[in-house]
Amino acid sequence: MKRTILIAEDNRQLSDTMKAYLERAGHDVVQAFDGKAVLNAAKKKLPDLVLLDIMMPILDGFQVCPALRVMGNFPIIVVSAREMEEDKLRMFELGADDYMTKPFSFKEMVGRVAAQLRRFYELNRVEESVRQHGALRIDSERYEVTVGGVPIALTAKEFKMLDVLTRNANRIFDKQKLIDAVWGTEEYIDENTVAVTVARLREKLKKHEINNVVTVWGFGYKWQD
Repeated sequence: MKRTILIAEDNRQLSDTMKAYLERAGHDVVQAFDGKAVLNAAKKKLPDLVLLDIMMPILDGFQVCPALRVMGNFPIIVVSAREMEEDKLRMFELGADDYMTKPFSFKEMVGRVAAQLRRFYELNRVEESVRQHGALRIDSERYEVTVGGVPIALTAKEFKMLDVLTRNANRIFDKQKLIDAVWGTEEYIDENTVAVTVARLREKLKKHEINNVVTVWGFGYKWQD
């Protein structure tokens, strides 16, 4: 599956080479060349994975990493010339998932990206057709939602949105990602349709005291477990 990779690297030549290898592997790539631009790019469209340099202008990786982690729990791979153990440990404490030291093999980079994406989005994905979130029970095969045994009547899109959000609990989805997941990519859906569908879903859940669909202002929506 094609994923969006954000490269946070101030060396433009290195960034372009990384981009070429990742695009060859089938990914969409967004580039940012300073810390502020990284956060702006992530806010505009949440990436599926970030390759993060430490030594960047304006905001460095030590500042950017925790800010990215607040936005979502997507994988973050640090790519840095800093080899000190304390730097690596600090980045892991700030939320990084992996650490590569420059210079590095671009083929290894692609492999590590694939491994992080596979582990996060596939191996950790909940596949059971029947899932329980407190009193809320979702049966993905029968398209049934109940709270304490009481059925909730949802439209097909409302059910799909609830299914996507609960399968990826605590992960933030921007409106475009929800459009892709719920409506697909074949038809044009404006972002207002997402907001309306979320509002209807919330209203139906609220009647049963379920308030887990939350707005992360400026970023999107998530199911908060």
